[in-house]
Amino acid sequence: MLLCAGMVYSQHTGQLEDIESDIAAYDYKTAKTSLERIVEQKLTKPEKAYYNYLFGKYYDNNNHEELAYNYYLKSKALYNQIDSTDRAMEINYHLAFLLSAQEKNKSDYQKYLNEYMSYGETLDDPKKLGQYYARLATFSINSKDYKKGLGYFKKAKNYLKIADNPEVEATIDVNLASLYINDLNKPDSALYYLKKNLAYLNSITGKKRRETTICHNFVNQAAAYYYLEDYKNAITSLKKADSVPIKGNVIKNKQYIYEFLYTNYEAAGDYPNAYKFLILNKKFSDSAKTEEQNIAINDIQVKYRTKEKELENIKLKNKNKTKTILLYTFTGLLIAGIAIGWLILKNARRREKISRQEKLIEQQKLEKALKDYELHSIDLMLEGQEKERQRIANDLHDNLGSMLATLKINFENLKLRKNGMKEDDNRLYDKTDELIEEAYQKVRRLAHAKNAGVFANEGLIPAINKLAKKVSVPENLSIQVSAFGFNDRLENTIEITIFRMVQELTTNIVKHSKATEAEISLTHHDENINIMIEDNGIGMNAEKTKISDGMGLDSIKKKVAQLGGQFNIDSKPHNGTTIIIDLPI
Repeated sequence: MLLCAGMVYSQHTGQLEDIESDIAAYDYKTAKTSLERIVEQKLTKPEKAYYNYLFGKYYDNNNHEELAYNYYLKSKALYNQIDSTDRAMEINYHLAFLLSAQEKNKSDYQKYLNEYMSYGETLDDPKKLGQYYARLATFSINSKDYKKGLGYFKKAKNYLKIADNPEVEATIDVNLASLYINDLNKPDSALYYLKKNLAYLNSITGKKRRETTICHNFVNQAAAYYYLEDYKNAITSLKKADSVPIKGNVIKNKQYIYEFLYTNYEAAGDYPNAYKFLILNKKFSDSAKTEEQNIAINDIQVKYRTKEKELENIKLKNKNKTKTILLYTFTGLLIAGIAIGWLILKNARRREKISRQEKLIEQQKLEKALKDYELHSIDLMLEGQEKERQRIANDLHDNLGSMLATLKINFENLKLRKNGMKEDDNRLYDKTDELIEEAYQKVRRLAHAKNAGVFANEGLIPAINKLAKKVSVPENLSIQVSAFGFNDRLENTIEITIFRMVQELTTNIVKHSKATEAEISLTHHDENINIMIEDNGIGMNAEKTKISDGMGLDSIKKKVAQLGGQFNIDSKPHNGTTIIIDLPI
């Protein structure tokens, strides 16, 4: 469990603090909905920093490491701009913790951790020191250094007692209990800290009271009792947990509690109750649709048996009556006729359904063929564009450039051989020489410009940095580039494709967005590449965006789809634009 310091800013701060409480209570759906309703452009700079931190925390808790990393970095940059060192260092801790869990990036987390530890050496506030040592304890336990983690937790508690901060101290009690149960095999010590934490939780009221935390406390107590083989107290704690009204993940909590009740009853030898809670666990696991189907089947079986019994009684009463036999014969023929008619109708409907499915399959095959053709056309178009650029550049450089160079050399030789030329003739030679030089340089620049892009000796990231620098306009448009994980070069065609996409989207920003700030973020993690391009411009209606030629939005979407990726536009008029592209490599 990660600890955070409180903060107070302006009008939106209360709303942001409520969102942080929702995240702490595992109510992620409510938290994300609330975050998406906030317009970031209307926030103050401290609120923007807090807002991006909460988005990072949301994605961190939901295992979206790349998005969490980007939001944490953005939040840290904003905190550094307002000289909020405490909060910037707190995000350093989150970044270190996030990267330490990833095999590929374990070497990168150390710089963030070292910066955070250097910051801790300068602290003289007991509350901040308590939080500092609590975080170091969590990091040590995550690295399986339990002894060091226990020592850091005890240091943290000593400082927090001095600071009189029972809220954070209570959180450390939960962490200590988890350490004693899961890693040090001391359930008695775990119970001591859990009961101490529960006493604190029961003492708080209002918005700070979190029912989910109380429920988890009872479940953790039950785990400690289970390891002590005190199944009676474990069952009592679980029933208390079941009675707590919680928000978010209700079904999963119920499933876990009932499964743990089943385990304890079984261990205690109380098999009837064990079976009872096993059934309850299964009920929460099964879907409502399956349950309704079972009920419907049972009803049909009961009705069928009842009807069968009634017919049997009628047969027995009227066995010797001819009229009844005729009646039954007629009824049977009628039922048979109805059944045959129903079967014929059912067979006709089945054939009609099969016919519709065959038509649908044919239509899907045709749509797939058209889509494949369209994507192939885009590939051919892009390949043709690259070849045409290269051809024009080579022609300019090799043919016209060579001709101009030769012409300049011949002209200079002619000038050296001139005799007795007048001053006006000299000026004419000089002017002509200047024009030839200017034409040569223009051809040379044009050749280089046509070859601009992802050069073999540069790579994707330097090319994008050069592009951003080129299109940025001082005091009008600033484009920042941040890249993560691009330690090795990609395959050349992939680099060219990504560059052309970024080039087109950046051109759209310059032409249409009226933005003053934009950011290009690229993340290479495992076998995926995430591209996020944001601007603070006038936005657009994504559904009504016109399809343009070349590498327009529609072509980019189709190219991304062809590569097996995803393309998303988040934009509304006057609220800026965010485009996210995820590509598998």
